[in-house]
Amino acid sequence: MELNKDFLFEKGRLVLKEAEKLGATQAEVIITLSTSALTRLANSIIDQNVAENHANISTIAYVGKRKGSTSVEVLDNASIASAVADAVKIAKISPENNDFKSIPKPRPLTDIPISETVSPNTINATPEQRAEYSTIAINTAHALDKRVKVVAGAISNITAERIIMNSLGVEAYEIGTGSNINLTVIAEDSTEQTAGWSADNRQDFTQLHIKEVAEQAAQKAANGFGMQYIDPGSYEVVLEPAAVGGFMFFMSYFGFSASMYQDYVSFLRDKIGEKLFSDKFNLWDDGFDNRQIYRAAFDDEGMPKSKLEMIKDGVVKNLAYDTLTAAKDGVSTTGHNAKFRGRSMPFPGNLFVGEGDSNLEEMIAETKKGILITHFHYQNAVNPTKGIFTGLTRDGAWLIENGEIQYPLKTLRYTDSVLSFLANIDLIGKYPKLNYGPAKMPPMKLPAFTISGSQKE
Repeated sequence: MELNKDFLFEKGRLVLKEAEKLGATQAEVIITLSTSALTRLANSIIDQNVAENHANISTIAYVGKRKGSTSVEVLDNASIASAVADAVKIAKISPENNDFKSIPKPRPLTDIPISETVSPNTINATPEQRAEYSTIAINTAHALDKRVKVVAGAISNITAERIIMNSLGVEAYEIGTGSNINLTVIAEDSTEQTAGWSADNRQDFTQLHIKEVAEQAAQKAANGFGMQYIDPGSYEVVLEPAAVGGFMFFMSYFGFSASMYQDYVSFLRDKIGEKLFSDKFNLWDDGFDNRQIYRAAFDDEGMPKSKLEMIKDGVVKNLAYDTLTAAKDGVSTTGHNAKFRGRSMPFPGNLFVGEGDSNLEEMIAETKKGILITHFHYQNAVNPTKGIFTGLTRDGAWLIENGEIQYPLKTLRYTDSVLSFLANIDLIGKYPKLNYGPAKMPPMKLPAFTISGSQKE
């Protein structure tokens, strides 16, 4: 396997040299090379096969306390120089950020061996292999129930290399691979159409659980016939791992980011050290843990990642910091800077919820009147200062009564505060066989969860 490490660092040095020449007092650069391929399924056939090579150079230039940035997909030196010049121009006309002190100085990094982040099987995955996996998925889903009409989704693989450098001497390099299968199965009879979903993520393309994903998605679709309406209200709830993961993203983003805390947006403001959640609830971030699919030794500033204990036995422990927010609070960065969605902020992205000793079967059996939920979509904050979020159920929800699943439910909307529904937890299970997303999440049973709306038609 040929690495582009030296080439990327050469381009990074060019960016920093150009920025200094044009008057930048400090500068940062992130350069990413990625090769991705995807086979898309629609109407139970292979609908599309694509492969892409991308190069991205993100430059951040500082002129005093003023900041400018550009992001371009070019690699020739002239275009790079032009992009750096634009970043410096933007910095010179931008307002000052009085909270900015400096970009970070280098810190020792603990490398994760390439053998632990890269799979040759993923690098060498072919369209023929993805087509074979697609055929297995389609045939498996249709064989499970004659009412299955459509298998849709995608099977993909990616290899990405990245360097981060700054004008104070930070130099960091990483390479990793990832693979994904994401399926939605639609079933229908003469009166109704249903949908089921499942997914898996692996570092090694050949380790994707194709058949299991197809079976699970098809079974959920087959179990979805006879959907009924239920009144809004408070219900017990059994959350499958993907549903738990959706909550944790929003908890992490709005609760544990130091920037949200400093801006008085976080629902944890002035509550660090308090017991706010069930003593069964443990939440942490660890980019080094080898159970993570996408491991990382450093953040988007090139600072070393560290394990971050966020909630321990229900007690709120720590916020995630980057260089800017750490300077404001007089602490050290925890290595959690993330540059995404047009923002640069601390964000814990390698999440774990601690396991319990239960399972979905026991959770259902222990439910007197509640709801089993596959996952959510269209989630967002209603009032982040109070931890109130909302979202819709997707691809399967079922009413449970007296320990048995009764019938599937039409789409539900929840609106509730994590400070309320995670204050008490009945049961927590083990991590599932399938990796539904980047976080490690077990299923969870809650005694009370607010359903604010239910589809009637």
